[in-house]
Formats: sequence, structure tokens, C-alpha cells
Amino acid sequence: HDLGGGRWLLDYGKAFSGMLHFDEGLPAPIIPEGGKYPRGHGFKAASEQGDSFITVIYGESLEMTTGDINRVIVAGLGMHDGGPKHQSNPEGAQDNTPCFPDDHDGVLSQRDVFVFSGENSETERAFINSRQSHFTTHAFRFAEVCCTAQPPEGVRALMYRTAFSEWGTFDSSNVLINGGYELVKNAMNSNMLSVQSDCPHREKLPYGGDLVADSTAAMHMFDMSSFYKKTVRDWMDAQWDNGAYTETSIWQDLNDYAGIGHGAGETVWA
Repeated sequence: HDLGGGRWLLDYGKAFSGMLHFDEGLPAPIIPEGGKYPRGHGFKAASEQGDSFITVIYGESLEMTTGDINRVIVAGLGMHDGGPKHQSNPEGAQDNTPCFPDDHDGVLSQRDVFVFSGENSETERAFINSRQSHFTTHAFRFAEVCCTAQPPEGVRALMYRTAFSEWGTFDSSNVLINGGYELVKNAMNSNMLSVQSDCPHREKLPYGGDLVADSTAAMHMFDMSSFYKKTVRDWMDAQWDNGAYTETSIWQDLNDYAGIGHGAGETVWA
């Protein structure tokens, strides 16, 4: 779907965790008229050098009024609200901080940027032959690609998760219940990449509380034997000398003030 200004919307039917793959390589980038990029697609570091680039923004839903990807609903919320007491900061207090880069418009966007730096045949060949990001995954149904003169062709969505077998099934005469089962299975598939994460778009962190709540369903659906052996080792590695567990099995200094000792997160989560 043409959103105008060299921006194209791709719809893959349902949300999942993964990334885009450009079968024919990256399309040639264009610089919008006047150098002004559509919302969320600017990249100041490249523009200041005169470089062109392709951006991909990912999301699970669309804004009702504009048809743009709703970036806030999947990535704009979180613990940036004043710390332990959860007090709101004044308007603008978070602008251009590491959590809110100046070209993200105050929203933590899910975004890939492919920079075409230089005007020689070698860099052009390397850019065109690139197929996908190799550094992260995103949660999305929709993707915006910007900015190109023509709609990108041969763009597939790849789903990523740890390779374990699916062995559980469920079926009933109730379409609604069957749909709920498939919804849960899709959420599991989207949160099982090396760790059992809380969400696939932003934090991607292995909270112990989420693990305990979801593990029964996961073991029904999948062969989790090797995965959970690795999970136990992760939590043993993260355990502090005083016996306390961290908020997540990869210590992120989250809510340490609420635990039973240094480095311990809230017991309800850990």
C-alpha cells in the first residue's frame, strides 16, 4: 500500500516475532523532496553526512486516523516515568535521551536502518546485496519501508524462534476456544528466542514470574526439555551470593530497590 512520499506499507496478516528479508536485495533509496522524511523515518546521523538510507518501521496495528503504524502501542511505554516512585516527568524531560533518540520523535520505535554510505561501485554493490538485519528481531504484522521510488518487491517476513519440536495439540467444537489456543501458541512462538521473554518487541527479557506462569502451557505445546535446562542454568548464573534472584535472568538493574537484597528484583517477578 502506497502511503506517499516514498513510503510503503506491508501487511503480513498476523503478528509474530522476526524480521523482513529482501529476496532481491535492498531497493535503491531516495531522499524525499526537501530532505524531510516521513514521521519516524529520519536518521540524523546519516543525513548530516549526506548519505541516503532505507528505514523499516515495524508494528502490530495501525492508527485509525492516518493508517500509519501505531508505534506507541507496541514500543512507546515502559519504565521511563520517574523511577521507583513512578512519578511522571515534566513534558519534554525525556527528549533526546538514550531511551528516546532525537530521530524517534519521542517514541521507542521498532526500526531498522540500512545506510548507503558513499558513491562508489563497491559500497553500492554491498548495499544492494544486503538482504536483512542480522542484529535483532521485531514483533510485527505491519512494516513501513521508506524511502524508495517504487514499491519494494520480494519482501518476505521471517519468523524466528528457538528450534524445538511441537508435540502438543488441541481441538474442540468451539471456534472461539480453538482461536484462543492458536493465539496463545503464536504468543509462545514469538517469545521463545534463546530465552522465554515477556514480550518480543522491546524488552525481550526473561522474567521468572512470566516463566512460571507460562511454563505449563509451553510444555504442553512444545518439547521444552533442552530449552528449560538452559533456562535453569541462566537463573543459576544470575543468582546473587545472598541467594536472591534478579528481576530477570539477565540482570538489568530492574526494581532492585524492591527485592530482599542487592541485585534482587521484586519477588513477584523473579
